[in-house]
Amino acid sequence: MSAVANELEGPPSLWLRRHPRRRDVPFAIVGGGLVGLSTAYWLKKAGAAPLVLEAGPIGGRASGRNAGFLLTGSAEPFRRLAQQIGRDRALAFWRMTAENRELLRKELLDGDRIDCDFLPEGSWIAALDTPESVAELRGSTEDLKAEGLDLQWVEGEALAAASGSRRLGGAIFQPRDGGLHPVKLTQGIVEAGDLEVLTGARVRELDSDTGGVLLRCDSGDVRAERALVAVNAYLPSLIPRLAAEVRPVRGQMLATKPLPRALKGVWYIDDGFQYLRQLADGTVVLGGCRDEAVEEEVGYAERPTQRVQKALERFLGEFFPAFSGASVVHRWAGTMGFSQDGLPCIGEVPGLSAALYAAGLTGHGLSLSFILGRYLAQRLMGEISEPFLPAVGQAPPDSAPDR
Repeated sequence: MSAVANELEGPPSLWLRRHPRRRDVPFAIVGGGLVGLSTAYWLKKAGAAPLVLEAGPIGGRASGRNAGFLLTGSAEPFRRLAQQIGRDRALAFWRMTAENRELLRKELLDGDRIDCDFLPEGSWIAALDTPESVAELRGSTEDLKAEGLDLQWVEGEALAAASGSRRLGGAIFQPRDGGLHPVKLTQGIVEAGDLEVLTGARVRELDSDTGGVLLRCDSGDVRAERALVAVNAYLPSLIPRLAAEVRPVRGQMLATKPLPRALKGVWYIDDGFQYLRQLADGTVVLGGCRDEAVEEEVGYAERPTQRVQKALERFLGEFFPAFSGASVVHRWAGTMGFSQDGLPCIGEVPGLSAALYAAGLTGHGLSLSFILGRYLAQRLMGEISEPFLPAVGQAPPDSAPDR
């Protein structure tokens, strides 16, 4: 199976193509982000010996360019998600993110097993102060509470006191959520799992090989009995036949100089189009405003743009006056992989029965990756075959939100 290189980089030299070294491993994971590392973690815990192949640094793509939200739930309110993909799937998604949080806390975060600056101050999913937005989110809260999820509805003066904003109409508060340092998390997973990770190991092609998978890699070929491709938005660059599964969408962020700490928890606002938190040292981290330039925020260029960055600054000043005029000390961008229905794309690589792929986390990477990694590990080991989420009630792709 041939593949194309990343659009920003050319093919390897003749010498790299003829690199004589080859390794044989039981499991190979392509991608050193949260999904790939989580899968390797659970494989190692089960007694296997996975090898992770990463083209750049650990967590160098979307896994290390996000806001560090360990957040339960979906970007859109539950009732809208249920209309789009079916109530059973929507409820399973919310429960899966809650289980992901508890699994990650139990395995790595609680008790400071790894140091990733975890602040368990809760999360806020907030609606703008319009009757329609508030009614939809309040109704979603009632539905989710009836299903046993640990959350509460907050509005009025209580919400204004928590946020410092008068522009929010109501919010779901989830006390077990929190914020963390995503790059430290990826490094912590490697250390806690005692994982073998090869960086600078770009995989260029996948081929079948006597019942297994041959991965042609810049650092030498690897032959694996089973393999996982976990490169999210970059899936089409390695497996062009799966280009329709995922599209690259840019997310932009900024960080201010440290300010007096006035905001606790992580804040997800207006269907996730804006999101912010204040770190322990007072730095305000804000991302989003992609709706200001939806058509422009597509592709692999991880560069901030003036249009979106100005929109972020306006939003911060208008919605959170305590941070108005704060000096911005850093700006960055990252590429997310969006699926057609907003749910992870998981399946067998076409023509390679020994290889799986997982992509299209649609901005929910940290909320799903650890439990998804456990599922993928079990599937690679042949322990399960059922889908990650219920397959019934799926809406057609054109009904999915354009987030």
